[in-house]
Amino acid sequence: MLPTLALADPDVQVSTISIPAGGGTVRATVFEKAGTARRPAIVVLHGAGGMIFDGPEMRRVSRHLAEDGNAVYLLHYFNRTGTVAAFDATMQRHFGLWRRTVVDAVAEIQARRGDASPVGIYGYSLGAFLALFTASDNPRVGAVVEHAGGVWNGKLDRIGKMPPVLMIHGEQDARVPFTKYATPLVPELRARGRRLETRFFPTEGHTFTPAAMMTVREDAARFFRRWLRPP
Repeated sequence: MLPTLALADPDVQVSTISIPAGGGTVRATVFEKAGTARRPAIVVLHGAGGMIFDGPEMRRVSRHLAEDGNAVYLLHYFNRTGTVAAFDATMQRHFGLWRRTVVDAVAEIQARRGDASPVGIYGYSLGAFLALFTASDNPRVGAVVEHAGGVWNGKLDRIGKMPPVLMIHGEQDARVPFTKYATPLVPELRARGRRLETRFFPTEGHTFTPAAMMTVREDAARFFRRWLRPP
């Protein structure tokens, strides 16, 4: 049975802005409901497929989070290095600069909104690796949803104090293998973090089915609702 498709909320407005970050400038697609209400901000990070391949799903994630009442910034961090899609060598070469770009973008978003409240980060694949390193020992980040990621190059000792994290991973993932990345990450985050929640999918691989992604979007919205807003 095909999943039921929800109609897009017409109140969500989409715009594009430029953000100084990482010593350069990158774009962000902003999803936010009309009005002047204060809202939690969330940064969404695509994977190695960039906006060409990961963009459609990341836009669905961004819109869903915006419909739930957040201001969502889909960050085109590959702009900083002129990358379209990244293979392993490119990721090794640019990971540090991309991380600095995300760190700077979080601070810039807070400044533009005039709100120092911690920001959420949703990262997929490469974006999830970046999300974890960006959040480590960073009080600007209040919650992380990491989907199909892990710790870059297995450097678990580089992870410091963490905000609440929701780990999402397919147990059949051949690109970012579950036992290599997710399994060792669980005890590390439990030791370093305020709260860890896990959502593992036994039959999903690296790219989730549409039905599974509907669940992921709902879980992510619920998680951010819990940790980015006062009770």
